[in-house]
Amino acid sequence: MIERIKDFIRGLRVSFLQRVMLRKLEELPIPKGKVMVVAPHPDDETLGCGGLIARLVSNGNVPYVVIMTRGEGSHRGCCNIGADELGAARRGLALRALAILGVSEDHVKFLNYGDGGIPAHEDKGELEDLVKEIKPTAVFVPHWGEGWPDHLNTRLLVKGMVSLKADVYEYCVWMWYYNIWGLRWSDGYRMDLTASESEVKNLGVEMYVSEQAPCGKPWSGVLPELLVKACTINKELYFRCR
Repeated sequence: MIERIKDFIRGLRVSFLQRVMLRKLEELPIPKGKVMVVAPHPDDETLGCGGLIARLVSNGNVPYVVIMTRGEGSHRGCCNIGADELGAARRGLALRALAILGVSEDHVKFLNYGDGGIPAHEDKGELEDLVKEIKPTAVFVPHWGEGWPDHLNTRLLVKGMVSLKADVYEYCVWMWYYNIWGLRWSDGYRMDLTASESEVKNLGVEMYVSEQAPCGKPWSGVLPELLVKACTINKELYFRCR
């Protein structure tokens, strides 16, 4: 009963944010130059930024997508699928979902952090090397209200890079699900997706939520229905944070 009440409140909040608050925001200025989307796990890039990625591709500015972890924790405590098999399957799904959005494999970079093992401030390592190599003008990271340590630490790693000379925007995945208030609407932007952008984004999301592991559950784990629904409307929410 308590969970049902919580879900009801979550649903009311999401409806209010999307139907009322998003409409008050200015349109996201589509970045020029090189763009980097940094995702903690395979699926966050499509759930949070799928429409933006499709828009950039259609503009001839294919973004670079960096996926931090193997995502092997999606079935932890669920079944006996090995970490290597899980990680390989999730990375394969990411490549296929991004291909739907128009991103070729040479624009996808996989780092090798363990699921749940992204540090907050130390050892920026390969991520910082990629930033120095690509020299993006805009970087998209998870929102501060995402809840999961990997999401929060990914954001902190990017924001903490002294060498980064780029605008930094937050995108929303789990922020929709957690009962987060106090959002900085003065820094917010909406992106209205075209019909074709919505279509390819939702195809990518559907691949993640429907492709099943041998145990019968999606490789990405069972995502809350509310989260998936919130991420597949024809708008995306962003906040400039640097």
